[in-house]
Amino acid sequence: MKKIKKDAAVKTLLLIVLGAAIVAAGFSISQSRKEADFRECAKETVFTLNGEEVPLEEIAFYVAYEERVVEEQAMIYYPENTRDYWNLHVDGTFVQLKAKEAALGMAVHDRLFYQKACQEGLALDSEEQRACENAVTDFWMDLLDGQQENLPVSDEYIVEAIRRAALAQKYQQELAEKEGVSFASYNWDGSRYEALEEEQDLEIRTSLWDRINVGNVTLRHGSADAVNGRSLK
Repeated sequence: MKKIKKDAAVKTLLLIVLGAAIVAAGFSISQSRKEADFRECAKETVFTLNGEEVPLEEIAFYVAYEERVVEEQAMIYYPENTRDYWNLHVDGTFVQLKAKEAALGMAVHDRLFYQKACQEGLALDSEEQRACENAVTDFWMDLLDGQQENLPVSDEYIVEAIRRAALAQKYQQELAEKEGVSFASYNWDGSRYEALEEEQDLEIRTSLWDRINVGNVTLRHGSADAVNGRSLK
């Protein structure tokens, strides 16, 4: 009788432990899927490239830029509720996910070419520096209403990102001329660049990046009225 009671107690204990483990696992999964606040995670590493850790705050420029580009398109096709445009499924993927891919893709591309530019001792000449300063001015002027106020980083991160991008572009131009190929072939989605990127030591921190809601970082959307053109009402 005592043995039966002891076995029952052991089984009860095991069930309690198992239940706690399941609850903990469920909580962990829900947290990993929870949307991250860009500002709160700004100092966290979003990707590591050739041993260099790049924090989220250093790719805010690309997120803001891509959000503006897509939102301008949305204002043309879905002026009543631009959120619906972000929910469209085009060429096998949602517009929002495509924008997210582009933002990260451009950020990695420019960081790689910036690394290589620094290795070769490249620097912007006076004319290129003026062009860079104009690019900064254009960025601020082109932002949509509310975007600047919603930027999750201070202005210097934007200015520095544009400077790195300018130097990366200089390296890209010299590389393309050296190899006798088009400049576009070394864009972030170009065939030559894609082959080059595969040779790099690149690690995306998906546990963070998957939780960044591109489309709602510098923009503020309400609820969608439709998904892929189909009304939710």
